[in-house]
Amino acid sequence: MPDDVMATGSLLAGFAWTLWWNFDWRRYVRFYGVKNPSDHPLIAIVLRAFFASCSAGAAYQLGQTLFRKAPSFQFYWHSFLVAATIFVVIVLIVWTTEWMASNRT
Repeated sequence: MPDDVMATGSLLAGFAWTLWWNFDWRRYVRFYGVKNPSDHPLIAIVLRAFFASCSAGAAYQLGQTLFRKAPSFQFYWHSFLVAATIFVVIVLIVWTTEWMASNRT
């Protein structure tokens, strides 16, 4: 059961992260070295398609995991807590990386 909670929480955090990629895609395009994505429409289109396919794959995997059995409310709650913890760590890493990059310039 704890392994299932960790796996489901990780999938949920991964899905949330890919949604963040889709909604705030300009932030992640900068990680690939593109300063102004409007100057490079082909790069923006390719990366947006990549982000969308990552979200679709994560949603599919998460859906398969959640609907293959009927766990209890406690299982969902613990999975949510794991996902929230992982996602907070991801956000802190992204913000730290951006902060370090802004201090270099």
